[in-house]
Amino acid sequence: MSVSLSLKKYLVKLTRFLFFILFCAAVFIGLNFLNDSVKIRNIRIINGRSSILGLDELKKSSLIFVSEKEVADTIINKNPSIKNVNVEKKYPATLILKLTYDEPLAALLVNNGYFFLSPMGKIIYKSRESGSYSKINFYQKLNFQSYNAGDLVTFKDILNGLYFMKNLVDLGFKVDNLDINGVDMLLFNLNDKKIIFSSEKDRELQIYQLEQIVRQFKIEGKSFKEIDLRYDKPVVRF
Repeated sequence: MSVSLSLKKYLVKLTRFLFFILFCAAVFIGLNFLNDSVKIRNIRIINGRSSILGLDELKKSSLIFVSEKEVADTIINKNPSIKNVNVEKKYPATLILKLTYDEPLAALLVNNGYFFLSPMGKIIYKSRESGSYSKINFYQKLNFQSYNAGDLVTFKDILNGLYFMKNLVDLGFKVDNLDINGVDMLLFNLNDKKIIFSSEKDRELQIYQLEQIVRQFKIEGKSFKEIDLRYDKPVVRF
């Protein structure tokens, strides 16, 4: 009897073990099947302009487990001209990417070429030719080979210059070029006009003062040759 009882217990344990193995195998096969069924096979691009880097990597991922943030970061890091990516999952196997692009605001003259900069100082692309963008002449020439597309130019004077340039464009001015001759001399050439800013003075205040001057001149029907905003009280030359 004891041998028979021991055999029954052994068979029960063996049965449970085999059942557990079969259960694990079924789960493994099921997960693999699920993963294959939702693996990204289609990527739909909205507002795409050219070939997008990083798409092949995404097609190796599962739509369930990949995160929207990871997808956006991958695309932005590999494509410097892309500013933002709105990611949408469409099951079973489609990823929808809506792209927003960074537009160059100006071309920074460097040794042997130009950096085309966004308003925030990101290098969108590099070129040996300047194109038709507003030019920035910086007193310290950067090395063309030392920076890559996607890098940020962090010089305070250049970033302030881009800030002022964006505001000038928003006010309706066409900037030919910007000469940065020091922290206290950001000279904008606007055809036959000049506007001078400073990195040493509050930049929001300078833009406010400029807006007030321009608004007043429009009311009075006046024009100017130069506005110098470096001082507490701006200087206007006619």
